[in-house]
Amino acid sequence: MDNAQSQREALGAEIERELADGSLSFPTFLEVSQKIQKTLEREDAGLDALVPLIQLEPVLAARVVGLANSVLYASSGNPVKDVKSAVMRIGHAAVRSLALAVATAQLAHGERLGPARRYATLLWDHSLDVAGWAYAISATFRTVRPDDALLAGMLHDIGQFYLLGKAADYPALLDSESELSDMLLCWHKPIGEAVLKALGMAPELADAVNDRELYGSMWPPASLPDVLMVACLLADTPNPLTLMSEDARTSLRKIVAHGIPEDVLEQLHLDAADERRKALAALAG
Repeated sequence: MDNAQSQREALGAEIERELADGSLSFPTFLEVSQKIQKTLEREDAGLDALVPLIQLEPVLAARVVGLANSVLYASSGNPVKDVKSAVMRIGHAAVRSLALAVATAQLAHGERLGPARRYATLLWDHSLDVAGWAYAISATFRTVRPDDALLAGMLHDIGQFYLLGKAADYPALLDSESELSDMLLCWHKPIGEAVLKALGMAPELADAVNDRELYGSMWPPASLPDVLMVACLLADTPNPLTLMSEDARTSLRKIVAHGIPEDVLEQLHLDAADERRKALAALAG
Protein backbone atom coordinates (compact mmCIF):
# COMPACT_ATOMS: atom_id res chain seq x y z
CA MET A 1 0.00 0.00 0.00
CA ASP A 2 1.47 3.38 -1.01
CA ASN A 3 1.59 6.37 1.30
CA ALA A 4 -1.27 8.26 -0.42
CA GLN A 5 -3.60 5.29 -0.12
CA SER A 6 -2.73 4.71 3.52
CA GLN A 7 -3.34 8.39 4.30
CA ARG A 8 -6.66 8.22 2.49
CA GLU A 9 -7.69 5.31 4.70
CA ALA A 10 -6.49 7.15 7.82
CA LEU A 11 -8.50 10.23 6.86
CA GLY A 12 -11.53 8.05 6.16
CA ALA A 13 -11.29 6.62 9.66
CA GLU A 14 -11.02 10.14 11.11
CA ILE A 15 -14.10 11.26 9.19
CA GLU A 16 -16.06 8.23 10.36
CA ARG A 17 -15.26 9.14 13.97
CA GLU A 18 -16.31 12.75 13.44
CA LEU A 19 -19.59 11.74 11.83
CA ALA A 20 -20.27 9.29 14.64
CA ASP A 21 -19.71 11.75 17.49
CA GLY A 22 -20.76 14.97 15.71
CA SER A 23 -17.42 16.74 16.25
CA LEU A 24 -17.27 18.63 12.94
CA SER A 25 -14.88 21.60 12.85
CA PHE A 26 -15.02 23.62 9.65
CA PRO A 27 -12.41 26.18 8.44
CA THR A 28 -13.85 28.93 6.20
CA PHE A 29 -12.68 31.40 3.58
CA LEU A 30 -10.66 34.07 5.32
CA GLU A 31 -10.72 36.88 2.77
CA VAL A 32 -14.51 37.13 2.67
CA SER A 33 -14.79 36.92 6.46
CA GLN A 34 -12.32 39.79 6.88
CA LYS A 35 -14.23 41.93 4.38
CA ILE A 36 -17.50 41.30 6.22
CA GLN A 37 -15.92 42.39 9.48
CA LYS A 38 -14.68 45.64 7.93
CA THR A 39 -18.10 46.33 6.42
CA LEU A 40 -19.80 45.73 9.76
CA GLU A 41 -17.47 48.24 11.40
CA ARG A 42 -18.92 51.02 9.23
CA GLU A 43 -21.80 52.85 10.85
CA ASP A 44 -23.52 53.26 7.48
CA ALA A 45 -23.29 49.58 6.52
CA GLY A 46 -26.67 48.66 5.06
CA LEU A 47 -28.17 45.50 3.61
CA ASP A 48 -27.04 46.38 0.08
CA ALA A 49 -23.40 46.31 1.20
CA LEU A 50 -23.64 43.48 3.71
CA VAL A 51 -25.82 40.82 2.07
CA PRO A 52 -23.67 40.28 -1.08
CA LEU A 53 -20.61 39.72 1.11
CA ILE A 54 -22.34 37.24 3.41
CA GLN A 55 -23.54 35.34 0.35
CA LEU A 56 -19.89 34.86 -0.68
CA GLU A 57 -19.05 33.06 2.58
CA PRO A 58 -20.82 29.66 2.62
CA VAL A 59 -20.45 28.91 6.32
CA LEU A 60 -21.44 32.38 7.50
CA ALA A 61 -24.39 32.46 5.07
CA ALA A 62 -25.57 29.12 6.39
CA ARG A 63 -25.15 30.18 10.01
CA VAL A 64 -27.00 33.46 9.49
CA VAL A 65 -29.97 31.67 7.91
CA GLY A 66 -29.82 28.92 10.54
CA LEU A 67 -29.84 31.44 13.39
CA ALA A 68 -32.79 33.30 11.85
CA ASN A 69 -34.73 30.04 11.86
CA SER A 70 -33.73 29.08 15.40
CA VAL A 71 -36.10 29.15 18.38
CA LEU A 72 -34.47 32.39 19.49
CA TYR A 73 -35.59 34.35 16.39
CA ALA A 74 -38.27 32.36 14.57
CA SER A 75 -41.17 33.29 16.87
CA SER A 76 -43.48 33.79 13.88
CA GLY A 77 -42.95 30.19 12.79
CA ASN A 78 -42.28 31.26 9.19
CA PRO A 79 -38.84 30.03 8.07
CA VAL A 80 -36.53 32.23 6.02
CA LYS A 81 -34.39 30.70 3.30
CA ASP A 82 -32.32 33.61 1.99
CA VAL A 83 -29.60 35.76 3.51
CA LYS A 84 -31.33 39.12 3.16
CA SER A 85 -34.42 38.01 5.06
CA ALA A 86 -32.23 36.35 7.68
CA VAL A 87 -30.13 39.49 8.26
CA MET A 88 -33.29 41.60 8.56
CA ARG A 89 -34.60 39.21 11.20
CA ILE A 90 -31.51 38.79 13.40
CA GLY A 91 -29.91 42.24 13.01
CA HIS A 92 -26.36 43.47 12.52
CA ALA A 93 -25.22 42.71 16.07
CA ALA A 94 -25.89 39.00 15.66
CA VAL A 95 -24.28 38.99 12.22
CA ARG A 96 -21.23 40.71 13.68
CA SER A 97 -20.90 38.00 16.35
CA LEU A 98 -21.23 35.22 13.80
CA ALA A 99 -18.78 36.87 11.40
CA LEU A 100 -16.25 37.23 14.20
CA ALA A 101 -16.59 33.55 15.09
CA VAL A 102 -16.17 32.54 11.45
CA ALA A 103 -13.17 34.82 10.91
CA THR A 104 -11.54 33.60 14.12
CA ALA A 105 -11.95 29.99 13.02
CA GLN A 106 -10.36 30.81 9.67
CA LEU A 107 -7.45 32.59 11.27
CA ALA A 108 -6.87 29.49 13.39
CA HIS A 109 -7.00 27.05 10.50
CA GLY A 110 -6.23 28.96 7.30
CA GLU A 111 -2.45 28.83 7.27
CA ARG A 112 -2.43 25.13 7.98
CA LEU A 113 -4.21 24.39 4.69
CA GLY A 114 -0.82 24.39 2.99
CA PRO A 115 -1.06 22.73 -0.44
CA ALA A 116 -4.83 22.40 0.03
CA ARG A 117 -5.20 26.18 -0.24
CA ARG A 118 -4.85 26.02 -4.03
CA TYR A 119 -7.71 23.52 -4.28
CA ALA A 120 -9.82 25.52 -1.81
CA THR A 121 -9.41 28.72 -3.83
CA LEU A 122 -10.33 26.99 -7.10
CA LEU A 123 -13.30 25.29 -5.44
CA TRP A 124 -14.53 28.63 -4.08
CA ASP A 125 -14.21 30.10 -7.58
CA HIS A 126 -16.29 27.22 -8.95
CA SER A 127 -18.93 27.69 -6.23
CA LEU A 128 -19.20 31.38 -7.10
CA ASP A 129 -19.65 30.50 -10.78
CA VAL A 130 -22.39 27.95 -9.99
CA ALA A 131 -24.13 30.45 -7.70
CA GLY A 132 -24.16 33.03 -10.50
CA TRP A 133 -25.74 30.58 -12.94
CA ALA A 134 -28.29 29.40 -10.37
CA TYR A 135 -29.29 32.99 -9.65
CA ALA A 136 -29.53 33.89 -13.36
CA ILE A 137 -31.70 30.86 -14.18
CA SER A 138 -34.01 31.51 -11.23
CA ALA A 139 -34.26 35.25 -11.86
CA THR A 140 -35.17 34.59 -15.51
CA PHE A 141 -37.80 31.87 -15.11
CA ARG A 142 -39.01 32.48 -11.52
CA THR A 143 -39.62 28.80 -10.84
CA VAL A 144 -37.39 29.11 -7.76
CA ARG A 145 -36.62 32.14 -5.59
CA PRO A 146 -33.33 33.62 -6.90
CA ASP A 147 -31.88 34.22 -3.41
CA ASP A 148 -32.56 30.58 -2.48
CA ALA A 149 -30.79 29.44 -5.65
CA LEU A 150 -27.83 31.73 -4.96
CA LEU A 151 -27.36 30.33 -1.47
CA ALA A 152 -27.68 26.75 -2.72
CA GLY A 153 -25.04 27.46 -5.35
CA MET A 154 -22.57 28.76 -2.78
CA LEU A 155 -23.22 25.79 -0.48
CA HIS A 156 -23.41 22.98 -3.02
CA ASP A 157 -19.83 21.76 -2.45
CA ILE A 158 -19.53 22.63 1.22
CA GLY A 159 -18.65 19.03 2.07
CA GLN A 160 -15.61 19.26 -0.20
CA PHE A 161 -14.44 22.42 1.56
CA TYR A 162 -14.60 20.55 4.84
CA LEU A 163 -12.70 17.57 3.44
CA LEU A 164 -9.96 19.81 2.06
CA GLY A 165 -9.48 21.28 5.51
CA LYS A 166 -9.03 17.79 6.90
CA ALA A 167 -6.78 16.67 4.02
CA ALA A 168 -4.27 19.40 4.91
CA ASP A 169 -2.99 17.02 7.59
CA TYR A 170 -2.34 14.32 4.96
CA PRO A 171 0.22 15.76 2.49
CA ALA A 172 0.73 12.55 0.52
CA LEU A 173 -2.99 12.49 -0.20
CA LEU A 174 -2.85 16.03 -1.57
CA ASP A 175 0.00 15.00 -3.87
CA SER A 176 -2.16 12.28 -5.47
CA GLU A 177 -5.07 13.77 -7.43
CA SER A 178 -6.62 10.37 -8.06
CA GLU A 179 -6.60 9.37 -4.37
CA LEU A 180 -7.88 12.83 -3.36
CA SER A 181 -10.68 12.66 -5.92
CA ASP A 182 -11.65 9.15 -4.84
CA MET A 183 -11.76 10.25 -1.21
CA LEU A 184 -14.01 13.19 -2.09
CA LEU A 185 -16.37 11.02 -4.13
CA CYS A 186 -16.64 8.65 -1.20
CA TRP A 187 -17.20 11.20 1.57
CA HIS A 188 -18.50 14.52 0.20
CA LYS A 189 -22.20 13.64 0.38
CA PRO A 190 -22.38 12.37 4.00
CA ILE A 191 -20.03 15.15 5.10
CA GLY A 192 -22.07 17.75 3.22
CA GLU A 193 -25.27 16.50 4.87
CA ALA A 194 -23.64 16.59 8.30
CA VAL A 195 -22.22 20.10 7.81
CA LEU A 196 -25.53 21.53 6.57
CA LYS A 197 -27.36 19.90 9.47
CA ALA A 198 -24.82 21.21 11.96
CA LEU A 199 -25.25 24.70 10.52
CA GLY A 200 -29.02 24.53 10.91
CA MET A 201 -29.93 24.76 7.22
CA ALA A 202 -33.53 24.21 6.10
CA PRO A 203 -34.15 20.57 5.05
CA GLU A 204 -35.31 21.57 1.57
CA LEU A 205 -32.04 23.36 0.88
CA ALA A 206 -30.00 20.44 2.19
CA ASP A 207 -32.06 18.09 0.00
CA ALA A 208 -31.43 20.28 -3.05
CA VAL A 209 -27.69 20.35 -2.43
CA ASN A 210 -27.49 16.59 -2.01
CA ASP A 211 -29.97 15.51 -4.71
CA ARG A 212 -29.00 17.63 -7.70
CA GLU A 213 -28.21 14.50 -9.70
CA LEU A 214 -31.97 13.94 -10.05
CA TYR A 215 -32.36 16.50 -12.86
CA GLY A 216 -34.81 15.17 -15.43
CA SER A 217 -33.87 17.34 -18.45
CA MET A 218 -37.05 19.43 -18.30
CA TRP A 219 -36.68 23.08 -19.34
CA PRO A 220 -36.91 25.40 -17.60
CA PRO A 221 -35.81 23.63 -14.40
CA ALA A 222 -38.77 23.75 -12.04
CA SER A 223 -37.22 22.90 -8.67
CA LEU A 224 -34.19 23.94 -6.65
CA PRO A 225 -32.34 20.61 -7.22
CA ASP A 226 -32.92 20.97 -10.97
CA VAL A 227 -31.72 24.59 -11.03
CA LEU A 228 -28.62 23.60 -9.10
CA MET A 229 -27.85 20.65 -11.36
CA VAL A 230 -28.17 22.79 -14.50
CA ALA A 231 -26.02 25.53 -12.96
CA CYS A 232 -23.30 23.01 -12.08
CA LEU A 233 -23.20 21.68 -15.63
CA LEU A 234 -23.31 25.08 -17.37
CA ALA A 235 -20.73 26.77 -15.13
CA ASP A 236 -17.57 27.80 -16.96
CA THR A 237 -15.32 27.00 -14.01
CA PRO A 238 -14.92 23.27 -13.33
CA ASN A 239 -14.77 21.70 -9.92
CA PRO A 240 -11.00 21.20 -9.46
CA LEU A 241 -11.55 18.08 -7.37
CA THR A 242 -13.63 16.16 -9.90
CA LEU A 243 -11.40 14.41 -12.40
CA MET A 244 -13.44 14.89 -15.57
CA SER A 245 -11.98 15.55 -18.98
CA GLU A 246 -12.88 18.72 -20.83
CA ASP A 247 -14.47 16.61 -23.58
CA ALA A 248 -16.72 14.93 -21.01
CA ARG A 249 -17.69 18.31 -19.52
CA THR A 250 -18.49 19.66 -22.98
CA SER A 251 -20.69 16.65 -23.74
CA LEU A 252 -22.64 17.06 -20.49
CA ARG A 253 -23.12 20.76 -21.10
CA LYS A 254 -24.51 20.03 -24.57
CA ILE A 255 -26.94 17.52 -23.08
CA VAL A 256 -28.24 19.87 -20.41
CA ALA A 257 -28.44 22.77 -22.90
CA HIS A 258 -30.35 20.72 -25.48
CA GLY A 259 -33.57 22.46 -26.43
CA ILE A 260 -32.61 25.79 -24.89
CA PRO A 261 -32.80 28.56 -27.52
CA GLU A 262 -29.35 29.90 -28.28
CA ASP A 263 -30.30 33.47 -27.46
CA VAL A 264 -31.72 32.41 -24.08
CA LEU A 265 -28.58 30.46 -23.22
CA GLU A 266 -26.38 33.39 -24.25
CA GLN A 267 -28.38 35.82 -22.08
CA LEU A 268 -28.22 33.45 -19.11
CA HIS A 269 -24.46 33.27 -19.57
CA LEU A 270 -24.22 37.07 -19.57
CA ASP A 271 -26.48 37.34 -16.51
CA ALA A 272 -24.47 34.71 -14.63
CA ALA A 273 -21.22 36.54 -15.44
CA ASP A 274 -22.78 39.81 -14.29
CA GLU A 275 -23.83 38.26 -10.98
CA ARG A 276 -20.30 36.95 -10.55
CA ARG A 277 -18.84 40.41 -11.25
CA LYS A 278 -21.17 41.94 -8.66
CA ALA A 279 -20.01 39.42 -6.09
CA LEU A 280 -16.34 40.01 -6.81
CA ALA A 281 -16.88 43.78 -6.82
CA ALA A 282 -18.46 43.49 -3.38
CA LEU A 283 -15.37 41.63 -2.22
CA ALA A 284 -12.90 44.06 -3.81
CA GLY A 285 -14.75 47.23 -2.80
